Amino acid sequence: MSTTELWPNEEDLSRFEMRPQEIGVKEEQRRSANYKPNIWSYNLIQSLTNEYNEALYELRVETLKNEIRPMFDQVTGIGKLEMIECINKLGLLGLFEKEINHALDDIECNVMTYDGFKEDIRAISLCFRLLRQHGRENSPDVFINFINENDNFRGSVSGNIEGVLKLFEASHLALEGENILTMARAFSYRKLKDNIPDMDDHLAKQTSSTLELPLHWRVQWFEVREKIDAYAKEVNNNPLLLELARLNFNRIQAMHQKELKELSMWWRNLGLMQNVSFTRDRLVESFLWSIGVAYEPHYSCLRKCLAKVVTFVLVIDDLYDVYGSPEELERFTRAIVRWDSEEIQYLPDCMKTCFWALYDTTNEIGRDIEKENGHNGALPYLKEAWIDFCNALLMESRWYNNGYTPSIEEYLRFAWISSCGPLLSSTIFSFGREEVTGELINVRKEMENLMYHTSLIIRLCNDLGTSKAELERGDSPSSILCYMRDASVSEEIAREHIKNIIANTWMKINKEYIGQLPMLQVYAKLVTNMARVCHFIYNNGDGFGIQDHDTKKLVKCLLIEHLRM
Repeated sequence: MSTTELWPNEEDLSRFEMRPQEIGVKEEQRRSANYKPNIWSYNLIQSLTNEYNEALYELRVETLKNEIRPMFDQVTGIGKLEMIECINKLGLLGLFEKEINHALDDIECNVMTYDGFKEDIRAISLCFRLLRQHGRENSPDVFINFINENDNFRGSVSGNIEGVLKLFEASHLALEGENILTMARAFSYRKLKDNIPDMDDHLAKQTSSTLELPLHWRVQWFEVREKIDAYAKEVNNNPLLLELARLNFNRIQAMHQKELKELSMWWRNLGLMQNVSFTRDRLVESFLWSIGVAYEPHYSCLRKCLAKVVTFVLVIDDLYDVYGSPEELERFTRAIVRWDSEEIQYLPDCMKTCFWALYDTTNEIGRDIEKENGHNGALPYLKEAWIDFCNALLMESRWYNNGYTPSIEEYLRFAWISSCGPLLSSTIFSFGREEVTGELINVRKEMENLMYHTSLIIRLCNDLGTSKAELERGDSPSSILCYMRDASVSEEIAREHIKNIIANTWMKINKEYIGQLPMLQVYAKLVTNMARVCHFIYNNGDGFGIQDHDTKKLVKCLLIEHLRM
């Protein structure tokens, strides 16, 4: 089935449609999700200060870059791989993009001639992962040398635990049908799991973390501070790289703080939360999401626009899930579809406020894109994306209100859209430097499969993290409940099935990214990062609904506390 066929048609959308009737719902009859109040005050955000946006620090960055560049020519063989990996984990890829591409060119041409490379599972695994991470096509046949006559990995591989860990990480860059990498994943997972009790504390912690969430599925910038701190403790660290990593982190943090203060001012002036009490007030977490998608300095406008969209995704999602009556939601959806206010005159004041706030903010984002990129054709795509999002939410509301549990197939037909993946992807595509009327359409068409696969992961991660709380509230069905009903299995088995779908979908994402044209890889990386953000947000529950766990720690780490130089 093509991705185009996965979009719901008119017949799908008309199921369970209600006839217009009088609206009259008492406030005490409405549901509540009992979300906790926002923990990040306006005054706290506005009080953030950071000296690292001053010109003298920019000058120091350039000096350090010039001192580090010659090192790329000074390291050879496997050392070149390790240098790229080090720069990657320290968050410095964007500062040495040209040098890294030249280094990868050299590795592609000469890697098999490096001393000891063919027998080094650690080096081959690292090389394979780095090349594929940077969108380069390379064959998994490099691992054949480690397979014995029984089609298993040789015993010598098992004794190299760091090599097995690198093999596990590399196996997550697999494409569908690459059986040797499927075998590598199963083998390395089993060996690492069995050997954790015998590892030192540092390696055991690293291994457990990787087995829980593979490196390829993680947001690199979310972990950069931890990696910098760990690098500082290494005996043979490079002082220049360490200073640059700390300085780069603080400078980017300063930019993010400035953007957050602007967003906080916008959110306060919008006044939505003074008139709406049923929804999550999660501006800071929404901005954290946008940082995970695009942390780099040149994405400032995109970050702020994505944060605004995510903030409204939560509001509109709660409006459909928690607040609105069936009749109200039908009217609200028609107002969105027509993009006018005629249908909202009979709605409660808070729903009118939501409509006008969304209307004004979407138009504002369209103007921001025009100002940033010099074109004015983004708004129709943004409107269309909101229409699709609200139609999907409406269908899920109809299921709930009719006591209907769809099959897993029917559920996913709408749920990948209600995940907000297509909506956020449309925002990303709108920031293309090309003319919207021509190139954007082509980019969207080329990225459609990737958008679907990423949106599917967003939805399934969300379901894994929130299904228990939603079941307790009696919300509309999730993928877990749908599969439990379809297959007559327990929740535990259903959750494992969903995890397998996620793993298989990542292989499809890898295919869409690897070997793409450079222009399309830029979009592909940003869209794929949305899936990575969701793995973090929902890995230990609902990171949006509950602020005071992992999400709170990360906000403090990335946005409040600077690194000591």
